[in-house]
Amino acid sequence: MSFPETLTLRSEPVTPVQLALYAAASGDHNPLHLDPAFARQAGFERPVVHGMLTMALAGRLLTQHFGAGSVRSLQTRFAGVALVDEVIELTATLERVEGDAAQYMLRGRTAAGSEVLTGTARVGA
Repeated sequence: MSFPETLTLRSEPVTPVQLALYAAASGDHNPLHLDPAFARQAGFERPVVHGMLTMALAGRLLTQHFGAGSVRSLQTRFAGVALVDEVIELTATLERVEGDAAQYMLRGRTAAGSEVLTGTARVGA
């Protein structure tokens, strides 16, 4: 298995429909993610993208390059928020290779540059 130095994924703008589908699948129906008026009352311009949806995009970044069974660990920290209609850009940078596995540093940012996720992932055969 080869391990590229950098992997990237740029999402489409996250839509209210995606948030509703994610809420239904995950059971996270927090109105902060689904109700524009509630989000405004909480101080956000628009509903907030689920942090776990951002983490799922990080998983997609890895599985699209290495396959579904390749992710050995995925650790993330939610560093900020993305809002509905924002694009999320994820980058994985190779830190080290150990035998048949590699560790990547993860970063997620909105297209405007706000950091939303950091972490590490280990992938292998």
